[in-house]
Amino acid sequence: MGREALLAALLEHNRSLGVSTAIWGEGAAEAARQAVAAGAASLPRCSTEATATALRLDTPLDLAYAVRCDAPERLHFPVRGGLPGLEASPQTLEVALLKQGVVREWQGHHLLLQEGGVVADGSSAYWPLAGGALAAAGVTAPGEPQRREALAEAFLVCDDLDATNFCHFVCDLLPKIALAGECRRRIPIVIEPPSQPFQRELLARVGERCGHPIVPLEPGLELTVQRLFYLRRAGHTHPLLRCSGLAMGWVRQLVEARPAAAPPDSVLYLGRRSRRRVRGEEALIGALLQHTPRLQVVQGLEGLGVREQAELVGSHRTVLGPHGAGFTHLLFAGAAPQVALELMAEGNGTLSFALISARLGIDHRIHVGGALSTDQGPNYPDLEVEPEAVLALLTAT
Repeated sequence: MGREALLAALLEHNRSLGVSTAIWGEGAAEAARQAVAAGAASLPRCSTEATATALRLDTPLDLAYAVRCDAPERLHFPVRGGLPGLEASPQTLEVALLKQGVVREWQGHHLLLQEGGVVADGSSAYWPLAGGALAAAGVTAPGEPQRREALAEAFLVCDDLDATNFCHFVCDLLPKIALAGECRRRIPIVIEPPSQPFQRELLARVGERCGHPIVPLEPGLELTVQRLFYLRRAGHTHPLLRCSGLAMGWVRQLVEARPAAAPPDSVLYLGRRSRRRVRGEEALIGALLQHTPRLQVVQGLEGLGVREQAELVGSHRTVLGPHGAGFTHLLFAGAAPQVALELMAEGNGTLSFALISARLGIDHRIHVGGALSTDQGPNYPDLEVEPEAVLALLTAT
């Protein structure tokens, strides 16, 4: 659906509820003109007036990328991505303003209610702001909350992906928080309860940087908010396809990594302990040691803080390992890494980290190995790689 059609549908939906619409962000002038022409009022960003009910922000994405791959025909995405401003760019953030909104945690989702009706939840299975309803047969109604709290204002920043995944949290949830943080008033930000150390560390940095109180939506809690801003993405895509260059810059500033200078032949191997493991990894590491004595092998980064993880990756000229969230740390690269080499199983993996490399000028390479089935499901096969082929791709100029 095109932008004008989306805007028209949003206006019509709000008009049917007897509410007005505000337009926010890049492209706001033209969108506001369309809104006024359609008979809706247009208000400034974060207005204190109670008549604004929907805000939209276009976030241009640079989707250009290119990778050096030893078997491109075995990948399930093209080796070269789209050009900036074409295909899937820009993405859109929708920000709904609900008056007397109620937020509940329910069966692993967040529910938004207004006047007793469901407005939206955290699943892409429903259509917030477009008339979607919670009407599936056999759905259990939420029980009575264990406790209630009231807030004058709040931003609701919940994810429709697994926020316990480092990549999803950093590249999807944090940019939403960045948008909420642009508001000059110190409005509380409601999030899903952080359960991972990296979440708590990054949220503490958000509090220091923005000054907005963080309110976890704990199970059994019901929040009644006089003015509730709800942030969501239009469309359901991989988080790195939602993270614009501007949002990526904000996350980089949040972490403020200061890695040590990277020696010319330094190589970091990011192993995986559970999913997408390399079978026969010892032979691969042995081949890499023949290439450089400055090889450092890390099996999982979970024991380090986020800044320590970013500085570890940034202190090596080359980083390689199986496709996974560890490559998110390319986002924090400064002078290094200069080369990234992903090991992917045939038909598995995404272009996501190649996008980061393209934005930061990192030479991104992919070795495609055999896919070995596991009990983790089809998205998490183990890999069977050829050490000589990996080394050849790594040393290619």
